[in-house]
Amino acid sequence: MIEKFNTTLNRNFKYLKLQKYNNIFVASDLSKLGKLRLKKNDLLENIYTSIKNVTNKPSTIFVPTGSLSHCNSSKIFDLKDSPSEDMGAFSEYIRKKKNSIRSLHPLWSVSGNGKNAKSLENVSKHAYGIESPWSKMLDLDTLQINIGKHPSRAVTLIHHIETIFGVPYRYNKQFLNKIKINNKIIISDFYMSVFFKNIGIQKKIRLNEHFFEKLKKKKRLNYIKNKFGLEIWSFRMRDFYSVAIQEMKLNIFNYLEKEPKFDLLKKY
Repeated sequence: MIEKFNTTLNRNFKYLKLQKYNNIFVASDLSKLGKLRLKKNDLLENIYTSIKNVTNKPSTIFVPTGSLSHCNSSKIFDLKDSPSEDMGAFSEYIRKKKNSIRSLHPLWSVSGNGKNAKSLENVSKHAYGIESPWSKMLDLDTLQINIGKHPSRAVTLIHHIETIFGVPYRYNKQFLNKIKINNKIIISDFYMSVFFKNIGIQKKIRLNEHFFEKLKKKKRLNYIKNKFGLEIWSFRMRDFYSVAIQEMKLNIFNYLEKEPKFDLLKKY
């Protein structure tokens, strides 16, 4: 079974054009593969190996390793040992893999394994700003693949775009967190853009689907469903960035269901 799964993944990833890229960001939900009764470690190792086999060499795999429970918490964030939260088994697999590097942010980190993982060693203290992991991955012309999870539900890159675009419904908030690095515990400041409260902000019910509809029309969104029932999408981060920026130019409240009914300048 595992051999057939591996062969299928290799074929799928070639169809999704991974061979054209050196840098891959993976967002995943592998819950639908539970029925295959494959050993978890074998499954994760095969996904990793398939990506490495298909991508252009030398390659780097990035994954989300956020831990939002550290928000407004006295918990100590250990750069090496603090687990990611709700990011999926593959994210944890990469985070713990030998020679992986994790960006330093207790709330929203990214981990990488491969040649360009070192780009995460020196990042902004802002989770989504310039020189954040999202900025770095754009510079590296990264391809995002979503395994078992529609990209409209897992594209944190939109928050980088909101931040640099300066949308008026978010502000940059400071967080003071205890962090452990090289066996030393210190308190340091970190930043993340968050919604203003009590102003009737409502995300789009369909979240980012309108952006991906645009990408699909431009033939910049690849999709396949394999014989194991696993759905996989791929898109170039720069293509998503371009589409979202254009939509924000037309309507700065594009991410919201409706424009908040207040004057931000008067209220704040």
